[in-house]
Amino acid sequence: MTTKGEETRKAILNAAWKLFITKGYASTSLRDIAKAAGNRAVGGIYNHFASKEALFAELLQMAAPVAEMRAMFASLHGETAPELIRAYLRAWLPISLRYYEYLKLVQIDLSEFNGVNVQRIFPELGTPYQEFVAAIQQLPGLKPMPTIVLMRLIDVLVAGYAVTARYGPDDARAALTPEEWIDVLVDMLLTGIEERQ
Repeated sequence: MTTKGEETRKAILNAAWKLFITKGYASTSLRDIAKAAGNRAVGGIYNHFASKEALFAELLQMAAPVAEMRAMFASLHGETAPELIRAYLRAWLPISLRYYEYLKLVQIDLSEFNGVNVQRIFPELGTPYQEFVAAIQQLPGLKPMPTIVLMRLIDVLVAGYAVTARYGPDDARAALTPEEWIDVLVDMLLTGIEERQ
C-alpha cells in the first residue's frame, strides 16, 4: 500500500518525465511540473526534491537500463572490427528503441549538465564507450580513422535508426523485419553506399 507522500512523489516524477521529454529541461519550470502533477504547490516539490536538477537526476537514475547495458557490453564479441561493430549494433539498436524516451533525457543531461548525471549512473560507460570504439579500431578490418569519426558514424546510425523506426512511414518500415533493417544499415555502414565500378 502506497502512502500519500509516495503517490505525490510518483505524480511529480511522471509529470517531470513528460515535460522534460516534450518541452526540454530549460523550458520546463517547477511551476509547470507542479501544475502537471495535479495542480500542486511548487513548494510541495521541495518536500521530495532539493531542486529541479535533483528531480531530473532522479529520473535518469530511476529509469536507467544499467543492468541491460552492462550485460550487453559483456556479451559483445568479434574477431574483426566489422564483426564487433555488427554485434554491438545488433544488440544496441533494439535497446535504443525500448529506451527511446530515456535517451532523450540522456541528451538533455549531455547538453545541460555535460553528462555529469549519466556518468554517475554509468561510471564504467562514460569514457569506456570511447575506449570500446578505440578497441574496435585495434582489430583488423577497418580503414584508419580518428576514434571520434567512428563514434559519430555509429551514433548517427543509431539515432537515425531510432527516429525512423518510430516515426518513419509504416509501409517503409514494414518492408523489412527489424532484424533485416539492422543488417542492411550495418552493411551500409561497413561497406558504404557508393557504387564502385
